[in-house]
Amino acid sequence: MIGMPALIEYDSLEDNLKLCKELNLDFIELNMNLPMYNEMDVEVVKALLAKYNIKVSLHLSELFNPFDLDPILRAAHLESFKRVVTLANELEANLINMHLLPGIYFKLPKGKVFLNEQYKTTYLLYVHQFLDLVSSLPIKKLCIENTGIHHFEFIQEATDILLSSPKVYLTYDIGHDITSGYNDRVYYTNHISDTSHYHIHDGTTTSNHLPLFTGELDIEGFIKRAHDNQASYVIEVKSSESLIASINSIKERKII
Repeated sequence: MIGMPALIEYDSLEDNLKLCKELNLDFIELNMNLPMYNEMDVEVVKALLAKYNIKVSLHLSELFNPFDLDPILRAAHLESFKRVVTLANELEANLINMHLLPGIYFKLPKGKVFLNEQYKTTYLLYVHQFLDLVSSLPIKKLCIENTGIHHFEFIQEATDILLSSPKVYLTYDIGHDITSGYNDRVYYTNHISDTSHYHIHDGTTTSNHLPLFTGELDIEGFIKRAHDNQASYVIEVKSSESLIASINSIKERKII
């Protein structure tokens, strides 16, 4: 399955769905950072998805942190997660995508000290508690996206714990990896079989979310990998112009 992100240039879901249909894509990823997708009338959205015959996935807020060391903030994040899970089931979403956050750090003369590492026992306890919540909820698929932090041991440990659930998989964002200096490459290469979703966009060492075939990444190779893994993927560029150009470029190359 190939999809597109909901674009901020459009004021309505229907405008996004029209473009998704015109490009003959399978699904659209709704970003829960945007207020319009936190305030959806579910029945209206279901009718629109049926009208255009488009599926949907959900991207959790990039501030989502179920392991926050502040108990009040953590409780709020967990309630938000439960709401998104309910929405995902109502919309028959194919997956929920999430980031992990490295958390707050103190900058000392010897370098950065991350609180999640300093208090790793507590941090990993919260990871286990979140895993218990995931196990208890009717979740089809929860995918953890790399953001250039999977070189940290405590992030790898947290991801390993979450991957122990049959509901949890990985999202490999190839652009995030190159701009981080490939901090995530080793972990995600070692977990190819756990990777069920890809964010495909071109990038360089200094910039990502570029139109396909305008940067330094092996776009054709990554799309082939997604197909070989029977994984879904989003062409994650940020404007309609870039999206149209990207889809046209992979069609011209007969990659899809």
